[in-house]
This record gives sequence, C-alpha cells and structure tokens, in this order.
Amino acid sequence: MRKVELLAPAGNFECLVAAVQSGADAVYFAGKSFGARNFADNFDRDELKKAVDYCHLRSVNAYVTVNTLVLDSEMEELCDYLRFLSAAGVDAIIVQDMGVLELAREIVPDLPIHASTQMTIHNIEGVKFLEKMGVKRVVLSRELSAREIKEISENTSAELEVFIHGALCMSYSGQCLFSSMIGGRSGNRGKCAQPCRLPYSINNSRDKAFFLSLKDLMGINYLDELSRNGVLSFKIEGRMKGAAYVAAVVGVYRKYIDDPDSVTADDIKILESIFNRGGYTDGYLSENQGKDMFAPHKPDNPYLKETLGLEKELLSVIKNESRKIKISGKAIFKNEAQPTLCLNCGDIKIEYKHNMIPEKARNAALDASTVMAQLSKTGGTPFEFSEISVDIEDGLFLSAGELNKIRREALKILEEKIIWSFERTDERKEYDDKISNCDVQPTEFVCEITKDEQLEAVKDLTFDKFYIPIGIIERNRNIADTKKEKTVIVLPAILRNDEYASYTRKAKILLDDGYHGVLIHNVSLINEFSGYNIYGGFRLNVANSHSLEFLRQAGIKAVELSPELNFRQIEKMAKPLPVGIMVYGRLPVVVSENCLIRNGDKCPCSGENSITDRLGITFPVIKDGDICRSVILNSKKTVLLGDMDKIKNINVGFVRLYFTDETPDDCRKISNAFLEGGEYSEEDFTRGHFNKGFK
Repeated sequence: MRKVELLAPAGNFECLVAAVQSGADAVYFAGKSFGARNFADNFDRDELKKAVDYCHLRSVNAYVTVNTLVLDSEMEELCDYLRFLSAAGVDAIIVQDMGVLELAREIVPDLPIHASTQMTIHNIEGVKFLEKMGVKRVVLSRELSAREIKEISENTSAELEVFIHGALCMSYSGQCLFSSMIGGRSGNRGKCAQPCRLPYSINNSRDKAFFLSLKDLMGINYLDELSRNGVLSFKIEGRMKGAAYVAAVVGVYRKYIDDPDSVTADDIKILESIFNRGGYTDGYLSENQGKDMFAPHKPDNPYLKETLGLEKELLSVIKNESRKIKISGKAIFKNEAQPTLCLNCGDIKIEYKHNMIPEKARNAALDASTVMAQLSKTGGTPFEFSEISVDIEDGLFLSAGELNKIRREALKILEEKIIWSFERTDERKEYDDKISNCDVQPTEFVCEITKDEQLEAVKDLTFDKFYIPIGIIERNRNIADTKKEKTVIVLPAILRNDEYASYTRKAKILLDDGYHGVLIHNVSLINEFSGYNIYGGFRLNVANSHSLEFLRQAGIKAVELSPELNFRQIEKMAKPLPVGIMVYGRLPVVVSENCLIRNGDKCPCSGENSITDRLGITFPVIKDGDICRSVILNSKKTVLLGDMDKIKNINVGFVRLYFTDETPDDCRKISNAFLEGGEYSEEDFTRGHFNKGFK
C-alpha cells in the first residue's frame, strides 16, 4: 500500500510552521495573487521561497495554489509567476483554470500540476480526461462518497486527493456564483463573501434559520477505508484559520494515519474545541446526506472560551524543531591540514574544509568523543546525526568555538545543497499570446428551456438553436423531433458515476437519430462525445483566450463564456472558437448535492420552490434537470435587451435566452422582443457583470 499524505493548509508562515512541526507530509499555500483564499495573509515572493525551503529541509512537500480564474490581461504576470514557482522548487501547483493548465504545461513543463476541487471533478471520466492532459493529481469534489471514490480509484491512474476535515461548501466547488452575483465578490477569484452562512426561509415560511450552512467535515473515522480504497492525499481545509487550528487538526490526524485505531473521545474533543460550526458531520462520505449535515441554529462558533489553555499548548509546537532529517558524517583532523567534515543526506553529499588548522596540543588533546559530542549538537536545525565517525591524529587541539564553526558551516552548505536540489532551471520560455480568431459569423440566437410546457411555446420561433434538457426531449419526442436538426441536448450540470452511463447512452441515441449536438458543463464529457457536435456551457468557467484554445483543441464547437466577464474583457479576448453569453434569464448561482428545500421539512420536487434571505429577497430553486439536485437561481433576471447592438460588435457568436420560471406566454413575449424587436420590459433586473466584471 502506498504511503498516504497528510496535506495541511497555511494562510501565513506561522500556520506553515505549525503544520510542519505537527506532522504534515505536505503543505499548501498561496502567493499574493491567483489563490482562492484571497483574504488569507498569503505569501509574497520572498516569504514563499522561504516557505518552500523550510518545507524541503524537513522532507515536506510544498504545493502552491494557482486556483482562480485568470483574465487575459493577467496572463503575462501569471507566466512570470509560474516560472518563479518552478525555479523556487515548488513541488506542484494546484489549478482551476483550463487556460492556466495549458500555459503551465507549455511554460513550466517540469512543474507537476494538481487539478483543484474548483474544477468540479466528480466522476471517473473527469479524472481520465485530466490524466490525458498531463495532470498528476486530482482533488475530487467534496460531495463524493467513499464508495464512489473507490470506483474512481479502481478505474483511473492519477493520484487522488480528498478533503478529510474542514468547511463544506453548499455548492459544488467551482459552480458557485452566489457571492459574485449578489455582492460582486467572486468565489472563482478567491473573494467569496459566504452568503450561504446567512439565514434564509424556505418557500415563504416565517421560520428563518441557517438552512444553507453546513457543519464542518470530520472524516477521521474514514482514514483507513479511504487509504485502502486508493486515496493518496488527505487534505485539511483551513487557510483562513489560525495556527492553533492547524496544529490541532494535523496532530490528531497524524496520530490516526500512523496508527489506525479507534478514535478516542479526548481527540474528538480537541477537534470540537478548536473549531466547531454547530457540530461536525462526516459529510457525503457515508451517503447519509440530509438535514443532519446542517447547523441551522449555530452556523459559526470558532474558538470556544475554554480553549485558551489548549491553544497555548498547541502553539508551543512552533517553538520546537521536531522534524529532523537523518544525516551521517565523518570528521577528519590531520596535522598541518585543514579540518574536514563530510556530510551525507541521502544522495546529497558535501565536504567542508575549515580555514583554521589545528595546533599542537599543549595540554589536553582532541579526542574522538569530544569532537563527536560537539559536532552532534544540531538542536535548532532540521538535522540529526544517525551516525558520525571521527579520524584524529594524536596531539592536536582545536577550540570548542572552532568545532562549533565547523558544524555550523558544514550544515549551512548541506542546507543550501538540499534546497538547490529542488530548484529547477528557468528555461525562460516566453509567453505567447498569439491565439488566432475564428471566422466571425452573424450572432446566433439560442433558446434554453427548463419546463415541458415551454417547448410548445418556443418551438415555432426563429431561434437558430434550441437547448433542451434530455428529459424534456424524451417526454416530448413528437415535438422535439421536428426541431432536432437545431436541438442541442442539455445534460445535467453534475453526472456522478451512477448517473453517467445512463445519461450519455440516452444522449448518443438521440444524436445518432439526428439531433444536432450536446451541451456539456464539465470536462468529464468531452471525450465521451468525441465525434459529435459539443457545445460548452457557462459552468466550464471560461474567462480567457487560453481556455478557449484548450477547449478548441479538445474538440468543443462553441462555448458560453463565464458570466463574470464584462464587456471590455470579452471584446479584447481572442476567440479561436465561437463564444456566447446569456442575455436573458435567471442565472444559476448554486448547484447543491443537498436538497435544501428538504431542510424546511418537505421535499416537493414539483411546483415552485424558493428561499428568501433576511432582506426579503427571494431566490427560486429548481432541480438539475430531472435529478433531485438543488439549483439556486439568481433573484433578479439578467436582461441585456438594451445592449444587443453592443454585444453584436464584440464578436460574440451566439446569445442565449434561458427560461426557468417563465410561463409559455412569457417565453413567447420575451423571445419576440429579442428576435423581432417587440416590446418587453422588466421592472427589477440586472445586467450582471456585463458592465462591471470581476477584478
């Protein structure tokens, strides 16, 4: 069985030291840019290099997060940063953006890449796709069960990393636009304001509670099962938390990774005391999801008052050097020759010659035991002698101070050589932003529906394409077949292992029967539909031209851009394949594995469902196609009817109208306004990020 890795978070250097000294095998942290925890202290370049070196001198891996969406205007800075990380000896980068993945493979080909959980990889085919793209490790979605993780491990070769402890997001990571759309703080840019931690009511109930606030994950009882099932790395969440939290969680998990045994009540109490968001849950690992996973009345309760003594005890690890690398040495003292100390650390060997030549002893001469005792004083360093030999000619003398200098200088040289062994040669591959634009075609109009009755309303309208969920097609073949040459089959945003084969098989039957193409929202479906017309949805989070080029090479025919981009960013973007934007509709802002409506004691899969925040603002809730998976829609409709001339002048290949809670009459009226210039007005609407965009 492979040795599993305990991976700890570090929001600052104190947390990093706490993680290492408490027993972490690896630490992940971010620089000042491109990290998904923008409000952590994070590391400037000098601090980052110091952190990497600190880890390597203690046999700990250092991973750096580059896991935000990146704009074209930032690509040159990103490339310089990637070269710096590679040269600094970082063991891997963790990425979300497909454009970053593509650039990293080109600019720093020797720097390993880990796919962030922000990529929303949740099935076998998603892992397989990234394997082919050169990704070494995949951080799986938190929503997967232990059973599903085992299935993925048995059918793929990439390293698998799972979150084992810490905060759980209400939405699948990478699929949340909640904070971005209601407050302008993008989770995809590391600035999430956590609106899911606020109180809501369900379906106009008078009762308000924290119905979207999940308890923190505690997976300590799954360590043995997951390691046997192929998980290589156990990841602790918490780059926004303090050093005491890091020390506590790493220390407890280290204990049970090394010695899988029944977890004691005392250790559970440590975890509950150092951070407790209304209790803990084993998350989705057991497949027993539901109301017990939530903390509706106690969403946030960090450091309890009685933990001050515990916190002090935990922070004491920072002052101690408990991570020692074993080294061996040989000291040579000869008459009229420079003293020599040879040190070995694995494959790394150094020889240090001291500039002070021993004198003839006037009284007590040097002896082997004295020299060994003096040279072995490695306290305060990350080294520890496993053995040391001494070769001394009789009658020589050298002071204790000089012996200390020999030890210090030799260890300093060894330290430098160890650090150098991780650094990579900077090949200075230059950034190439020359991506060709595709031929510009007249802007197409696309209509997407979510209800059966909407199909009848729009079928005879002059849309260039219809995006229709596969379930609606199957229930209405007599209507859908009349439009199949214009119909793109919409698959659910999330397709778990148990759902994947059924949905893809049904879609291929329709495609082979003449349906035009398929809409996908996840890279796991790209290879599955090779040879067919594949359209990419906005959930692919495309924010730069390098992501577009990546998808073009992968076989995507056209893709909808991230709704977080603005007019200027879209205009300046090179477009190697046709791109689109949503110009009408309620944007989905959360995709949740948990049925949040059930938290209100009922689970009505049909009918109108909603949540209402503390300000009285209501957000409709629908299903993910026919799957009972909650999708929260924005409270306001995006309406860009007045911006159509502007949109057509920025090389947008298609625009999409998205109908959710609209009646058939609404669908016809709104469609007519966009297609024919008919009258339509919305009292309370948003232009989304079209005029602002994220920064």
